[in-house]
Amino acid sequence: MKKFFLLITIFIATFIFAEKIDIYNKIFYNPGLHMELYTDSMFLNFEYTLIGKYSYIDSSELLHYVWTVDKTLIGGQMYVESNYYTHAISSSHAIGLLQMKPIVAKDFGINNLFNPIDNITGSSAYHNYLYKLLQSEKKEIAAYYQGPTSVLKNGINSDGLKYYKKVKKAQKNYKNTKIYSPFILGISGAVSQDSLNFNSYSGLAYKNLEFYSLQTLKFNKENDITQLNEFNINFGILYFPKSDFSMGSNYNLNAFNLILRTGYPWAQNVVSLNKDFVNSFYFNVDYKNGLWIKLYVDKNLEFLSGFSVYDIKFGIIFKSNYRIGIYMSL
Repeated sequence: MKKFFLLITIFIATFIFAEKIDIYNKIFYNPGLHMELYTDSMFLNFEYTLIGKYSYIDSSELLHYVWTVDKTLIGGQMYVESNYYTHAISSSHAIGLLQMKPIVAKDFGINNLFNPIDNITGSSAYHNYLYKLLQSEKKEIAAYYQGPTSVLKNGINSDGLKYYKKVKKAQKNYKNTKIYSPFILGISGAVSQDSLNFNSYSGLAYKNLEFYSLQTLKFNKENDITQLNEFNINFGILYFPKSDFSMGSNYNLNAFNLILRTGYPWAQNVVSLNKDFVNSFYFNVDYKNGLWIKLYVDKNLEFLSGFSVYDIKFGIIFKSNYRIGIYMSL
């Protein structure tokens, strides 16, 4: 806990936030460095976001929540499924440490698959169900990947067998290790001949909570003199009770806003509300190897769309002030 509060203090003291509310979707990016570049008739825009991992809890401590399944089986399976990362998301939209799908989690009363305790208790309950259904540990483990209906009808196929062998090998080699959750650090900006908008931001996830800090600086150049004409600091917190719903608030030097985030990371809406009702809105649909769409609405409207190949995106941006640009993300 001391490490956790130290991280919070460092983030709030040193990194402060971005202007657009898509910050609340970046926590679900894959770990690593992400880059976005786009240009229009007036501005060159850039953004760099680092998704890192911090040590959240020991796996042995987390496995105390497992009662009906061999703890070493779940410990090894966590390595196979997510490499001990709480916010892992597969291309088939399985979530978390044990890569459960939301439809399965709902059947077992699991609310937030990004919470490691919820994820591991849901997974162990699912294992128990599979064993009672199939009466074989081998079929139980294969069915976790292959699906119980397929195993019942056709037996274990080659993919199910391969998965079983991976999990049993990981179980044999399992030893206590760290469980990791994400933190983010990023900068973004927009540069034109006469102005510079610069943002920095940070955040982290902890159980059912997310913490953010953001900062915005804007400079204008007039008569060969560069002046700071806007400075804003913003702090945010989200409570994350369900995999597809979060609520919270952010506070800056000028306003207090209510934040609502609905939907899963691959199809999410974020709304910022203030005394004038809707302050800003962000909509995102993002599937690998297919169409992606982003929509921002605040004082202006910004629409981005294109195609992605794995984590590389290409697209076109349209703005309500009649500016059109080209977008690329890595």
